[in-house]
Amino acid sequence: MKTNIVIFSEDLTKEDVQLLLQAIRDCEQKSFPDKEIGIAVFVPDLTTDECSEIIRDMKPPFKHGPIALGGKRDGD
Repeated sequence: MKTNIVIFSEDLTKEDVQLLLQAIRDCEQKSFPDKEIGIAVFVPDLTTDECSEIIRDMKPPFKHGPIALGGKRDGD
């Protein structure tokens, strides 16, 4: 079954986003070890490099990615 879950907030810091995504990753690993889940991250206040860094730092790493869309341009 195709499933999309949207989480939004205007109050999270970069560290909060990283903790939230790691918690999702931890749940995936514990509860769904035989399923593949993709995570897309769009944080307009961060650069694509910063979003990619958050995804790259997930433990264990994802099989594919990171792919970060949108956000501020690097250097802006």
